Amino acid sequence: MPLPPKCPTPDCDDWLWKDTAHTNTDWDNWRWWCCRCRQQWYPTAEQLQEFRQGASRPAPARRDPRSALR
Repeated sequence: MPLPPKCPTPDCDDWLWKDTAHTNTDWDNWRWWCCRCRQQWYPTAEQLQEFRQGASRPAPARRDPRSALR
């Protein structure tokens, strides 16, 4: 997963968190949260797309369980 952005507040350069605890219950309704400043920011459209699904990686290979029975 990509690193989150830094806080845009001039006096703070803490890492932002993907906050879903203080937003609506919709799965894709989240904000950036700074623990140091205690402020929230809306993610950009690019950030929503990038952080929506998490890291993209191929699915692990699955073995057919019937092959062990032969």
